Amino acid sequence: MDSVKVKKLIPFLAAIMLLNVALPVGAAAESLDELKEKETQAAQTEESLSKDINTALNDVNEKYAEIEKLKVDISKAEETIKNSEAEITVTEQSIARRKEVVGNRMKDIQLSGEQRTWQVLLDAQSVSDFFNKAYAMTILQNAEKEKIDRLSKDKEKLSELQETVKSKQEELQTNEAKLQDEASAMDEQVVTLKQQLSDNQAALQQIASKKQTEEKRITDEKKVAEARKQQAAEEARRKADASIESNSSSSSSSSSDSSSSSSSSSEDQPVVTPPSQPEEVPGTGGGNGGANGRVLYMQSTAYSWREAGSGFITATGIDLRSQSNVIAVDPSVIPLGSFVEVEGYGFAVAGDTGGAIKGNIIDVHFPTVDQCLVWGRKNNVKVTIQ
Repeated sequence: MDSVKVKKLIPFLAAIMLLNVALPVGAAAESLDELKEKETQAAQTEESLSKDINTALNDVNEKYAEIEKLKVDISKAEETIKNSEAEITVTEQSIARRKEVVGNRMKDIQLSGEQRTWQVLLDAQSVSDFFNKAYAMTILQNAEKEKIDRLSKDKEKLSELQETVKSKQEELQTNEAKLQDEASAMDEQVVTLKQQLSDNQAALQQIASKKQTEEKRITDEKKVAEARKQQAAEEARRKADASIESNSSSSSSSSSDSSSSSSSSSEDQPVVTPPSQPEEVPGTGGGNGGANGRVLYMQSTAYSWREAGSGFITATGIDLRSQSNVIAVDPSVIPLGSFVEVEGYGFAVAGDTGGAIKGNIIDVHFPTVDQCLVWGRKNNVKVTIQ
């Protein structure tokens, strides 16, 4: 009869043990859901920050291109002013010389020109000679008039040249002011971009730390749950065996055996070690190995995704069709993911590699092959790792 009661109690005891085991399992499942939600949020944050960085990078390089164009315009304006001033000097000297000659001739004509004209006509030998001399005098007078007209035109040209110089000077001043404004805007963009990069790196480090902590916590909880489950099963088995054995023995022996079994059970009970605390994930130092502000002088070539046989996805997964400001590097020299400034090219991300890019050389990307040909191969190009 007692044996039958013990057998009926076994399912009840097992149910209690399973209930105790089920509680930490439920907690582990809830933590896993939280981890998945955090991973989703982290991915969305990373994507948003990447878009912001690419946008800021494009803006900075557009400003850089505008400033380079303004420098060319200013150089052309200065050349125009220089040529115009030289032409003004030559024109002024020519006008002064011709003005003196024409003036002397006009004085001579006023003093004795009319008398000489009549004298020449009166000395004519015939009517034909008279008309010939009159025609010759007319040609000479017309020539003098033409010289006076040319002198007037040269004066007008001088005025136009002076106006051109004034206009170019005003244009130069305007371009210089615009250059200063664009440079200020570019500095602000660079500051904003650096801050976004810093925030992005901090967010990525925090995500990595949380993921590692959550994964360790879940692993530890699973180990504890498994240990508790095994302990509960072992405890239920020992109690069931002890009850069956006590019911089949005599009263005195049963009491002694029951006490011994209880003592043995207490001594043999396994000890569950609590999970260790999660280890702190050390910082990565900003992702560039402490290389911020480092300046290198390197050789540089150029490439484009439009070249025959080239792809548009870089070694780090950047799509060159939408993000063009990328350079290929030797990762042992410039770490992948670094934000750099290349002299004559602008700001870019070290986001690609290449078989020929080994050591002190970089390969800058352009959206067209023609731009690559214009860039060619350069030596001693200044590269600043931001």
